[in-house]
Amino acid sequence: MIKKLLLLFLGAAIAGILFFFVLHTGISWGLDCFFYKSDYLEHAEQRTVEHLQEYIQEGALTPYDRDFLSKWVKKKNVVYLEIYRDNRLLYASGSPMDMVLDNLEIPYYKNHRYTLKFADGEADIVLLGIFDYQFYTSALIAEILLTFLVFLVLFILGIKRGIQYIQELQTAISVMEGGCLEHPITVMGEDELAKLAEGLEQLRLSLKQNIQIENDLKQANQNLITGIAHDLRTPLTALTMYIQILQSDVCTEESAKQYYLEKIMGKASMMKELSDRLFECSQIHDDVDEKPLNEIRTLQDTFMDYLSELAMYLENRGFKVAAELGWRAVSIGVRMDYIARIVDNLSSNLVKYAASFAPITLKTIYENHMAGIEIVNQITTQNGQVESTKVGIKNVKRMMNQMNGICQIEMEQESYKIRILFPIID
Repeated sequence: MIKKLLLLFLGAAIAGILFFFVLHTGISWGLDCFFYKSDYLEHAEQRTVEHLQEYIQEGALTPYDRDFLSKWVKKKNVVYLEIYRDNRLLYASGSPMDMVLDNLEIPYYKNHRYTLKFADGEADIVLLGIFDYQFYTSALIAEILLTFLVFLVLFILGIKRGIQYIQELQTAISVMEGGCLEHPITVMGEDELAKLAEGLEQLRLSLKQNIQIENDLKQANQNLITGIAHDLRTPLTALTMYIQILQSDVCTEESAKQYYLEKIMGKASMMKELSDRLFECSQIHDDVDEKPLNEIRTLQDTFMDYLSELAMYLENRGFKVAAELGWRAVSIGVRMDYIARIVDNLSSNLVKYAASFAPITLKTIYENHMAGIEIVNQITTQNGQVESTKVGIKNVKRMMNQMNGICQIEMEQESYKIRILFPIID
């Protein structure tokens, strides 16, 4: 930065010197032409002689009144005066301009003799003057001032870009202070300001990345908590149904009671696991600690019991179920707690949105080295509303993604199809 300012200063100084040289040469040439072509200097000399004559008459001076004559010469400041009588020198001014006059080569400066009347008689004078001195002096002062102005303007214009860049950085910092991290900071040059701008840009990117990560973690945590809270409702519904069956007169055999008690215990265990995970989510702010796949099972072992329970549950709720299950000896990687939650979410959605007059089809599918299940149903038109948050489907998709599977949904008019597919493990 210092080097840049020094170079700028030297550049402006050199430009100012060149400007002074050109301006001085031009003005001097113009003044020389004016004085050579005009009779201004001769008239000025004549007026000076007349003023001297008036001064002599007013003071009744003689050529021997040296003090009064020197006072007048000093007042004029640009003249040299000699007084002669009978070719004898009576007075010489001894002006500081003598040396200048000796070296001056201007045609009209020759021994112009004038006869003036003194108190003691006439005497001849030689009057030499530099009457153009004031013009050259004033021009020189004006040239110096203009040169300084040019230097100042060039220097200011040179640093103006740097000042504007500093103002841009200040504006960018103000924008960052306001919480907006979307506007990039421009990096110009390779000086200290450029390094500062580069540091600010890296700071902006780091802050933006950290805020994005924090928001993603918060959103993931919120989604996980919302999903688990949603999944708690489905086992509660099943528990209520099983308890109602036990309380009714339908279930009288001990084996049937034991069967429903085991179902109740399974749902209670699932609810406990979900509540434990919900507690963990309140302590940990992301879901990066999700358990990996821990089981490799056949498709039949994975879904057989859950689909049987799902079919019975739906039939007890008044739905017709058409099962088209063809089990093949293929293995998939799963988390069984996720499978239970997925089936519960699907059953909850079927109870809410499936039409009771049309059968619900459950079938196994095998395609593109993947295996899974497919559920097809007609959408009821009585309710007229759908789940606004779609939490159940979001949970299913998230859990399938955790198990490297996919969840496909197709809707055609009043038909709804959902497919749960897993990669086949050879």
